[in-house]
Amino acid sequence: MKTCWDFLMIFFIGILREACTAHHIDVTDEQMNQFVSDLMDHMTLCEKIGQLNLPSGGDITTGTVKNGELSEMIRKQEIGGFFNVKGIDKIYELQRLAVEESRLKIPLLVGADVIHGYETIFPIPLALSCSWDTLAVEKWLAYLL
Repeated sequence: MKTCWDFLMIFFIGILREACTAHHIDVTDEQMNQFVSDLMDHMTLCEKIGQLNLPSGGDITTGTVKNGELSEMIRKQEIGGFFNVKGIDKIYELQRLAVEESRLKIPLLVGADVIHGYETIFPIPLALSCSWDTLAVEKWLAYLL
């Protein structure tokens, strides 16, 4: 079991290292501040407020939370992201709308509210790590392997 745990830790550290270094672009703080200031100057008040709006897409939610108007809201820059849209094709299309068909071409934040687990009986890895219960995590891994 320890060997498996060690392998997983090394694997995830390698992925994290690669993600942090793979696409580095040399931009100074001054250049980034200027870019953000210029973008904010071009945004209307409604677009700025829209960036704070993160509606639920409804694929993962239950009840009356469903929302079928995401595409039009993206084109109008009325949202800064969305939750609970399931499937890479749907997410890709919504992201494409944001970066190709909206006025300012700002990419969207994408998330899913699944803290208790997504299509599984187990919590997500973030929740497992927050428990600080390494024995429980090891039992979870043993069950999966």
